[in-house]
Amino acid sequence: MDMKTQAVYLLEPGKVEVRDAECADPVAGQVQVHSLANGICMGEVVQFTGVLELPCPRPLGHEGIGVVTKLGAGVEGVREGDHVTIWNDPRLAVEDGFPWQADLNLPADRVVKFSRPVDDPAVMLGEPAACAATALYSYKITPGDRVLLMGTGYMGLLNVQGLAHCPLAELIVTDVKAANLKLAAEFGATETVQVGTAEGDDRMEQLKAEPFDLVIDSAGVARVLQATAAYVRPGGRIGMFAWHHGEVSLDMDTLHMKGVTMLNSSPWMGADHNIDKMERGVRLLERGILDMRKLVTHRYSLAEVQRAMEESADRPDGYIKGTLVFE
Repeated sequence: MDMKTQAVYLLEPGKVEVRDAECADPVAGQVQVHSLANGICMGEVVQFTGVLELPCPRPLGHEGIGVVTKLGAGVEGVREGDHVTIWNDPRLAVEDGFPWQADLNLPADRVVKFSRPVDDPAVMLGEPAACAATALYSYKITPGDRVLLMGTGYMGLLNVQGLAHCPLAELIVTDVKAANLKLAAEFGATETVQVGTAEGDDRMEQLKAEPFDLVIDSAGVARVLQATAAYVRPGGRIGMFAWHHGEVSLDMDTLHMKGVTMLNSSPWMGADHNIDKMERGVRLLERGILDMRKLVTHRYSLAEVQRAMEESADRPDGYIKGTLVFE
């Protein structure tokens, strides 16, 4: 029997709409899930702003967590009442993942369970945690590494949390935002540098004489990615975590002569490396190694999704991460 539900669609850049939708009973191999929370990722923001042009109208969302309400025939290993997320396959359309929809059917073989009910779903988003796990896997950390991470947005700070649990000799973190750097220090950065200040810019010049084993761009700004070559040691590694849109020019002479390894730390990279990135992300959340409680700064109901997207694009003071919360 079909049930009435609601889903969010991007109608055109700058405009989203909550539409009535139907959710049928799950068929064999599916579970029906009621959404509890779903994060607002920059992947949705760039569609909303028109930076990434895709056909509209289209559903949005992929960072969901929900509770299982029905089981399709033949489903084993999942029970009604389980809190779950889903492994996102980039080869599939967003509606085959975990979009912003109140009730939906998911393929049981891609569902990842939490070990226990989640008290605050808005801060237990499995997909961003999986992205951080994939990045940590890609960085090829060696004990004693010195690491420079540039950019402390939401995903940058998740990187800091994970890196702080690695056997690093040093973890220096840079950004323009003092409040985000304060969080980075709290999460385990050994030093923070506020760029754009006289003291911070002087320190950045000094660091060029102390090159790092690993330099990570988590800012998503072209000039930051371009600057990484100046801070990496010969034979070192650059982690390209942030998603850059379009073309970015790089100093290939420096990268070539230093023999730098460029690591594409794309969240989807894990699909080609035979790691259960979503399960690992969930474990890191449940252990508290990745902790989103101070990172999810804005919560919105489904009815507030237009404002949610506008604020996610504008990023007012104090904004780190927005999450849609379902009733």
